[in-house]
Amino acid sequence: MSLPWAHPLFRAVSGGEWHPGGAAATDRLWRACRAALADGVEPAGERDGGRPLRVVDAGCGEGAAAWRLAADRQTAVALDRTPQPGWRQPPSAAAGVARPLFCTADVRCIPLRDGWADVVLCQCVASLLPQPESFFAEAARVLRPGGALGFSDLMRRGPTASPAACGAACDVGALADGAAVPVSGGCAAGARLRETWERLLREAGFRLLSFADESRELARLAAQLIWHGDGASLHALGLRCASGPAAPGSPASRPGYGVWVAVNARRTT
Repeated sequence: MSLPWAHPLFRAVSGGEWHPGGAAATDRLWRACRAALADGVEPAGERDGGRPLRVVDAGCGEGAAAWRLAADRQTAVALDRTPQPGWRQPPSAAAGVARPLFCTADVRCIPLRDGWADVVLCQCVASLLPQPESFFAEAARVLRPGGALGFSDLMRRGPTASPAACGAACDVGALADGAAVPVSGGCAAGARLRETWERLLREAGFRLLSFADESRELARLAAQLIWHGDGASLHALGLRCASGPAAPGSPASRPGYGVWVAVNARRTT
């Protein structure tokens, strides 16, 4: 399957971060995770404990978020299945900061010991996995008790369609007032209902703290791709230009974008 970030124009439009909302969305998610740590249960002596936070960026892409975490003096481990040129040297704004540790790895098998991480970030990755629950289980394993997971991904806003039926159902519904609609395949094929994502999180041992519907960011990205004529990236996202609103009576299986913050509720044994 062709992925949108394989296209140079997508990289330019998205500002180097391969998910809706770009750097601003990552920064919001990072702040929310830090707030979750400040308000949650932490091991004795670690609240404002003087050491950098240990952050895993699962599915890091070019590594832009990891370099910013390093610039913020955090210990960043960034994982992706495919090495990227951005791993070799920092952006100019990050010159002189500690280097993140970049690893070629599958997010369903994270090469870190149990309870190592304070925060795991995962943006627009789980929808690409055939079994995303395996990633959530790994995130819970590497997070310490009370550690925070910042997760964002495509979601379906229709009331009935199941993920398995998405290939057939995604030809209907509208995004951004008819700017784009889903098609079979692409990233949107792995989108789940909000309730499904939250069930998977709970089953992995997470306690949900917050949810934000940031579908406007997906709509904005789709509109930018349409404006620049990047049909290849749009199709790789699982979307296409719409000729008009969805037909009357068609299922409302509209793509959206959700952002969740959760904490690891598991206890050490």
